[in-house]
Amino acid sequence: MPDQPTDPQLAAAIEMARRMSRRRFLTSMGLGVGAAALGPSFLAACGSSSDSGGGSEGAAPGNGDTKLTISNWDAYIDEDANGNVTAAGTTIGDFQKATGIKVTYNKDFNDNDEYFNKIYSPVLGKGKRIAADITVPTYWMAARLVGLGWLEELPLDDIPNHKNMVDSYLDLPWDPGAEHFMPWQAGISGIAWNPKLTGGDLTSVNDLFEPKLKGKVTFLTEMRDSVGLVMFGQGNDPADADVATIDKALDKLEEETNNGQILKFTGNEYLRSLENGDVAACLAWSGDIAQLDPDLGIQFAIPEEGGMQWFDAMTVPKGAANLPAAAEWMNFVYDPENAARITEFVQYISPVKGVQEVLEAKGGEAAELASNPLIFPDEETLARVVTFGELSVEDEIEVQKRFNDITG
Repeated sequence: MPDQPTDPQLAAAIEMARRMSRRRFLTSMGLGVGAAALGPSFLAACGSSSDSGGGSEGAAPGNGDTKLTISNWDAYIDEDANGNVTAAGTTIGDFQKATGIKVTYNKDFNDNDEYFNKIYSPVLGKGKRIAADITVPTYWMAARLVGLGWLEELPLDDIPNHKNMVDSYLDLPWDPGAEHFMPWQAGISGIAWNPKLTGGDLTSVNDLFEPKLKGKVTFLTEMRDSVGLVMFGQGNDPADADVATIDKALDKLEEETNNGQILKFTGNEYLRSLENGDVAACLAWSGDIAQLDPDLGIQFAIPEEGGMQWFDAMTVPKGAANLPAAAEWMNFVYDPENAARITEFVQYISPVKGVQEVLEAKGGEAAELASNPLIFPDEETLARVVTFGELSVEDEIEVQKRFNDITG
């Protein structure tokens, strides 16, 4: 976890987001059947955008259409058996063949605050251009970037497949019409474990605090995930968070960190630790676990108390060198056939209309995915997940600072 930022942009960003409305900040990982399953009430929680925000105007966007650099999370796009994301037959491989655009795909987006502190704020905050043409922050960070004026407006005339976006995403008050972002995937935050190391299945987030798992447990550097799930375990509702109940969860995280129960806080590098057996149980994101070798036997579940929901969004940072190429990419991955291929691999919730139908038509394992409630959630699954409640600017800064102090 990065050090608490001293850059005043952090406070400014949070305040800007708050000005957009007194809304409930969406948080954590998320759901299935795209945003349609999430529903307007979930997505509208992002807040209103009556104020488009200030911030630096930044560099003018470039007109490059032969190169594209994407900064994304690990395990978030299809690849071949050797782990090559640009191989023939992959989404990127086919995109390069169809368009002639050379893609540099970096798996370097590991944590929202870390990326904000190291990339967004020190570069975009000074009106300069970052290396990536597309970055994929979580919704609440995307809202912050919109408020700061650090994103390019998308050239929608060059993205005709924008029409395939699940309608719910078009109603977010912080960016009506989705003019500055296109959702990449959505998901659910829950618990994962290796039954061979835990001695059986887990059902509650509190199971991660069992003494037998001391030093073999990891939590997430996403504050809303870790705090929210612990709040559930303490009988409190993260959707109705206040400082008192958050502090109680932070007390628990601090206690279990200091006594060695929690090994560390991670981004999605926890996958490697699960694979090699360094970690027996952890907080995890639904699609990540689905991608692991089934022979490992790693399990994932929404805790009996409840889980957290979220979505990540493709954004074009202000002054991106290759805006036309970015538009081509967004259009390509919003074709339902291409989006379905990505869903088959990452097994998160797709924001693209028609993906479920494409998978059903393919039959076999693809059709099985189309009926998976973690990818296309049913009402029962939706009833078990929430988003994190709204905090005042002062409370949010205080909570984040304490969380950073705990996680190091």
